[in-house]
Amino acid sequence: MSFLKELHFDNLSDFWSYTFKESIAKRKNSRFEGNLNWYGGVSWEEAKFLAKNGWKEGMEALEKYRATFFPVITAKVLRPTQIYSAVGYQVDVGSYLANQPEHFINHNFEERNYPGRIFKLVSSVSASAKIESQTIIKRGAMICALVDAIEYAGHRVEVICNDAASGAETEDDRMGLHKERGWFEVSVCVKKPDQPLDMTDLAFCLAHPAMLRRIMFSAAELEGWSDFTNNYGYPAKATEKGDLYLQELFSGTMSDDAAIEWVMEQLSILNIDMEIR
Repeated sequence: MSFLKELHFDNLSDFWSYTFKESIAKRKNSRFEGNLNWYGGVSWEEAKFLAKNGWKEGMEALEKYRATFFPVITAKVLRPTQIYSAVGYQVDVGSYLANQPEHFINHNFEERNYPGRIFKLVSSVSASAKIESQTIIKRGAMICALVDAIEYAGHRVEVICNDAASGAETEDDRMGLHKERGWFEVSVCVKKPDQPLDMTDLAFCLAHPAMLRRIMFSAAELEGWSDFTNNYGYPAKATEKGDLYLQELFSGTMSDDAAIEWVMEQLSILNIDMEIR
């Protein structure tokens, strides 16, 4: 007996409508109420609320990471140039003493790599059961900061949230080379290139453990995957990887410096200029 299903959703609204339905599955971990911390501290009903309304409270958790990452990232993505003005915050003493009217110095940030390009970013939310919620949240915060930095640099990003699982744990199976032995995959467009960046939606989809352990599990239950395979399968690589593919990266914690370096590496892969003035 084999199992191979790949689901694609063009928007979050359709995805929520599908996954919020009740299934006849025997294994329904998406609704399990024990060990809430593993689910990011939310029940099934609470996960649905966050999915529809955005993870506003979680922005506080993400902001402490973003506050560390973003100033460094954007300082390297954008090049500040000095401009003189009649108003500002820093006085050029020489111009002031020479009675020049524009004796204040301001900074103008020039966007790099303009005209902007469109990138397709595919972010996997697949993770093994041993991955702690805080690791998922921090990884998601880094990805959110990466998307923010790319758009801040004058480009546009299409963001695809992906969960892929294989029925066997060999590397070839998890790479999708033997899908006939068991494969389940869901891809959801979280943000289109022409959509403004809604960080509350992005935060829930990419950084909240419930996106995988509640919502994606519900899709697996609706399709029969949860009853077919053991423990919802093994984390696998997405079939379509876009311009930048972010697979499960961390089995533990990562320092802020290492996280910043990781984001910079991803920007480099996209050939986004990171030269500092």
